[in-house]
Amino acid sequence: MYIINSAIILVPTLFALFVHNYICHGKITFLKKLSFFFIYGVIVGGLMYTIAWTKGIKGIGIVYMTVSHKIEFTLFGCVMSFCIAFAICLAVEKDITSQKLKMYLFRFQSDIRKYFHYAVCSAKAELRSEVANAYLDWLWWLIEPFCMMLIYTLIFGVVFKASEQFFPVFIFSGLAMWTFFSRGINVSVNIVRVNKGIISKIYLPKFILYFARMLVNGFKMLVSFAIVVIMMFIFHVPLSVNVLYIIPIMIVFFLFTFGLGTILMHFGVYINDLSYIVGIVLSMLMYFTGTFYSVGNRIPAPFGELLEQFNPIAYCIASMRNAILYCKAPQMDLLIMWAIVSIVLAALGVYTIYRNENAYVKVI
Repeated sequence: MYIINSAIILVPTLFALFVHNYICHGKITFLKKLSFFFIYGVIVGGLMYTIAWTKGIKGIGIVYMTVSHKIEFTLFGCVMSFCIAFAICLAVEKDITSQKLKMYLFRFQSDIRKYFHYAVCSAKAELRSEVANAYLDWLWWLIEPFCMMLIYTLIFGVVFKASEQFFPVFIFSGLAMWTFFSRGINVSVNIVRVNKGIISKIYLPKFILYFARMLVNGFKMLVSFAIVVIMMFIFHVPLSVNVLYIIPIMIVFFLFTFGLGTILMHFGVYINDLSYIVGIVLSMLMYFTGTFYSVGNRIPAPFGELLEQFNPIAYCIASMRNAILYCKAPQMDLLIMWAIVSIVLAALGVYTIYRNENAYVKVI
């Protein structure tokens, strides 16, 4: 029991220290790590007890919470510590100042404007090459996801008797978002090595390579959602103004995928086996995101709800479905939380690429 109670504060504190060490590229002395461990423990612990106080859990009552509430507080503490570590680094680390952050931000904006046309042209070329020798040409972008939807609808809707309303639309919409995410993460690991012929001859911001691939996957997802719209009319899915929430949900989803992909893109240059690890993790993660079922309803309470809230991909897919199928607004506090995390993650990814991209050519 004491171990579980200590983990409520200890796990988020250690995670904050890990993030801090990552941002500083491991250049922190042992004494400095101890100091930051104490600082993060005080900050994270204080914030978590403050939040518990606002929810009516007074004093040391936090240690008497149920196991599920302790898990929820620990996960929330990890999310909070991720953003806190980023803010602390900006405040105290000499190599990572707010001025450098602004410099990288302006450089990022300049590179996006300068190379956006290249990314679009590269995406178009990739799309053309995929169907260049196919008899059905671009129709495969419709046929492939539609056939996958039929297969999963048969397996989960008929064999496993899934009870979700508008189940074919439910499956297809979740599959469209998961395919975008999994393809993006898979391609990010080896994208620098695959494009070494380009980056060894001319300068190109390395994240532009990944951004171009995200445009390819994003276009395919839009095609899939065009089918979703048609299916919504066929199955008489009711519409409400809450369908507009799909815009901020997709922005958060895109930012999170971009941030995670750029970080994996960096490590993929140095770790040849990372693609195998990512493939295994994605295979496992697919069943914990609710691609084929509702995580919150199918996994026993309260763990299904926790998984849906603290798995950002599961949260985005569930929120998208609630908005377009069930006329429900997303939980705004969670949407804001994951928006902040996604922005910080994207900033860390771009920062990592900028700081290390000159060494990539030497490694590959």
